[in-house]
Amino acid sequence: MVNGPGPVPGPSFLEEEHRVSYDFAPLVNNTFPAVNERFAALNPATGEIIGSVPECAGLVDEAVRGALAAQREWAKVPLFQRVGLVGKLAAVLEQHGEELAQLDVLDTGSPIHVMRADIRASVGMLRHQMGLAPQVFGRSGDRFTGDNIHFTLPQPFGVVARFCAFNHPLMFSIMRIAAPLLMGNSLIIKPSEHTSLSTLRIGEILAPHIPPGLIQILTGGVPVGKAIVGHKDIKRITLTGGKAAALAFYRIAAESGHLKDFTFELGGKNPMVIYPDADAEKAFTSAVHGMNFYQTAGQSCGSTSRIFIHRSLYEQAKAAIKTACEAIRIGDPQDPDTLMAGLSTQQQFDKTLRYIELSKREGLPLLTGGARLTTPPFDKGFYVPPTVFFDVTREHTLFREEVFGPVLALIPCDDERQMLADINAVEYGLTASVWTSSLDTAMEFARRVESGTVWINGSSKHFPGFGFAGQKDSGLGQEETLEELVSFTQLKAVHYFGAEGRKNVEIRLI
Repeated sequence: MVNGPGPVPGPSFLEEEHRVSYDFAPLVNNTFPAVNERFAALNPATGEIIGSVPECAGLVDEAVRGALAAQREWAKVPLFQRVGLVGKLAAVLEQHGEELAQLDVLDTGSPIHVMRADIRASVGMLRHQMGLAPQVFGRSGDRFTGDNIHFTLPQPFGVVARFCAFNHPLMFSIMRIAAPLLMGNSLIIKPSEHTSLSTLRIGEILAPHIPPGLIQILTGGVPVGKAIVGHKDIKRITLTGGKAAALAFYRIAAESGHLKDFTFELGGKNPMVIYPDADAEKAFTSAVHGMNFYQTAGQSCGSTSRIFIHRSLYEQAKAAIKTACEAIRIGDPQDPDTLMAGLSTQQQFDKTLRYIELSKREGLPLLTGGARLTTPPFDKGFYVPPTVFFDVTREHTLFREEVFGPVLALIPCDDERQMLADINAVEYGLTASVWTSSLDTAMEFARRVESGTVWINGSSKHFPGFGFAGQKDSGLGQEETLEELVSFTQLKAVHYFGAEGRKNVEIRLI
C-alpha cells in the first residue's frame, strides 16, 4: 500500500483465492448460449487474465426477436405489477451485493469500498424510480371543444438498449434497468467490453425472476455495438460514455435508415472555483475529493479536474492539495483500507501517461505525482498516483481535454469575468463547483456557468430526483429523475368526438 510517496504492497495482491477464471455466458431469452468467439478479461491490479468475455454480434437478431415478443406481453402488465417485479429484482440483487462488488473489484481494479457503495446506490435507484413510476401519466382536457374528450397516452418505445461505461459496471447495469421496464419496454444491456463480468453475472441472477426475453445481456466490442445501434427494431438507445462513441452512434443510426431516440451521458472538463472568501480548508479538501481519486482513480465524467483558485489563496492551495494527494493510501483494491487503486484498462492507463508526458513537454510545472508506480507489485498493474500540475492556462492541452484519469490542473485567477469566459470556453458542460461564503456570488456563478450540475460549497455528489445531465458536448437528456422515466415513453394523442362533435365529422368508408 502507498501511504505518501513510497509504495508498500498490501498482502493480498497475489492470493490464490483471486486466481479464479470467470467465463460467463450472455443472457438471451433467459438462456445462456455458448459463444465460441471470446476475448480475455484482465485484472488491472495484477495484469492477470481472470476470465473471458463472449463476442455476441451473432446473437443480436435472436435477442431482439425475443425482446420484441416479451415486450408485447410486458406492455399489457399493469404498472403496479411492473413495480412489483422491479422491487423483486432489487431485493435479489441486494442479496448478491457482496459477490457482485467483489467481482467488479477484480474486473475494474477499483477499491472494494467503492464497489460496495455502487451496489447500495444502484439498488437504491431502482427503489427510487419505483416510487416515481405512478407519476408518469398522460393529460386530458375538453376546453374549447364542447363535449369532445382529448387525452394523451404514454406508451413504451418497444425494445430499448442501454450501453454502460467501464468505470462503474454493476452500478450502471443495475440502476439503468428500472426506467425502461417500469414504462413497459424490454431491455438490452450492453456493458463495456473492458468490464463485462459483473453484468454477465447479473444476467444469471435475474434470469429465474423475469419473463423470457424481457432483459437481454449482450457483450463484445465494436461488432455487437454496431449491430445493436443499427437494428431496425431498437427504437431508443442510451449511452454512458464518450463523445466519439455518441457521434458514432449517430452515424450508425443514419446509415441504418431508421430514426432512433438517444440519451447520452458523456464526458466533462469540469471546473471548481475557489473564491477568496471561501472556507479555504474545506475547499482544498473538496478539490481533492471532487477529482474522485478515492473512487475510480479519476475515471469519472463528473470529476472537477480544473481548479480555478483566487491568487490570494493560490500558494496555500498548492501546499494543501499536495499534502492531501500524497497522503492518499494507494494499494490492493481488495483491501478495505485502500483509498485509491489503479486505472481500469490498458487504454486508459496509456492515455493518462500520454497526457502527463504531453503536459511536461508543454512546460507545465508538476506539483506531485507524474509517473506510474513501478515498485512491485504495482508494476504489474495500471497504477498512477494523484498527479497535479499547476500554473495551467487556456493555452495548455490539460486545460481543454478530458483525461479521465488521476490528473488535476490548478489555475490561478483574479479576474472573475475572464475566469468565467475560460471556464465556458471548452466544449464540455457536465458539472461545476463553486466555493464562496457569498450566496449572491454562488448564484451568479450557477446562472452563468455552462453546466448541467452545479455544486455550491461541495463536489461530486448525486441526489436522486434532481437528475444528472450534461450541456453542450457533455450529453443529451436527463437521468436519475422523473424525466428519465418519461423519456422511455412516447405520447399518443387521442381525440374522442362527443355527440356535438360527430355532427361536424364526415365519415367515409373507402
